[in-house]
Order: sequence, then C-alpha cells, then structure tokens
Amino acid sequence: MVYKLNPLEVVLDFEDRVYELGDAIKLQVTLTVNGDANVRGGRIDLVCEEHYSQTGTTFVPDTYASSTGAGQGTAGSTRNVGKERKETVVHSTVSFLEPGRIADGTSSVHTASLQVQPSPPPHFEESIVLQADAQSSWTFSWTLVATVDVVRGRNPSVERVVRVKLPEAPAGGSVDGKPRMTSSKRKTGPSSGE
Repeated sequence: MVYKLNPLEVVLDFEDRVYELGDAIKLQVTLTVNGDANVRGGRIDLVCEEHYSQTGTTFVPDTYASSTGAGQGTAGSTRNVGKERKETVVHSTVSFLEPGRIADGTSSVHTASLQVQPSPPPHFEESIVLQADAQSSWTFSWTLVATVDVVRGRNPSVERVVRVKLPEAPAGGSVDGKPRMTSSKRKTGPSSGE
C-alpha cells in the first residue's frame, strides 16, 4: 500500500470580521494537489475551545519554622493556586468537497457557507453566572478547521482563528430571559430614623 505523506495543500480564506451566532461565514478553500489523490470528502468545522479558570490563594506553612518553634504563631506564606480545564466542541460544520479523484498538479477553489448555529457553547450560561465571581470564569476561543479526507494519505488540515461574539447577558443575568432569584438583606434592627 502506497501512503502519500503530503498529497495536497489546503488554504482557507474568509472575511476577517466579527461574527455572531446565526451568521453565515462565506468560505473559500484552495486545494493544490501533489500527485493524483482520491478523496472521501472535505469539511470545515467551527471549533469552540471553552477554557475554565479558577484562581485563589492558600496559606502554606513554613515547616522549618514550625518544627523549630521559631517565632510565635505559624510562619508561612500565601501562594496563588488555581484550577484550569479546557473542553473543545465542534459548534458548527459544513461540507465543501465531494468524494472523487483530483488530478496531479491541479489547483481547485471550493466555496462554502458555514451557518454558525444560533445556540451558544455548552458552558456559556455558566459563564454568565460566574461574571460576578472574581475568582472563576469561562472564556471562549474559536477556530475554523478545514480538513480533507484522503484515501491512503495523510488528511491535510488548516486552522484559522475566527472572532465570534457571544450575546450579552441581559440585566437579569440570564440569557434565557428568566429572572435570577436574589435575596435582599433583612433589617437587623430598627434604624435611627424609625
């Protein structure tokens, strides 16, 4: 079986601007073939990387000072600690190439329109809730990934960063329009004016 390491090159172009949920991204993919290639198809994915971070401080005792009894109280220092995690989801996708054979030395241009799905990323609602928390947050970064599925060859792909604007939280703090419950502070006793 012959395996081609670099059967074709992929170039991805689109208008560099801010897109919103529900917008269409007009895409142009240029393929340059290095030798005949059979392809199963090609697609473009809009990938969202959700990044969660939580920061804080913790007290770390100085074990030397504690074991020798030096000083009064516990010696030590505070250190920044935190948690991080990343999740990647394919938010939207579109096909731009049908199965077939591409001849050696040819260059072809394919166009597609990727409809950005109107639903926000999975952790978007949680990110709205965490806006009031100075130590925890979700951030979102977006990438367009064009991939060609090559028979008996490496599947070439190219990535481009794209700017996608997520909706603002309404005054109530919820994107679904439902008001959030807040508890008001109770009076602790009569004020001087009463």
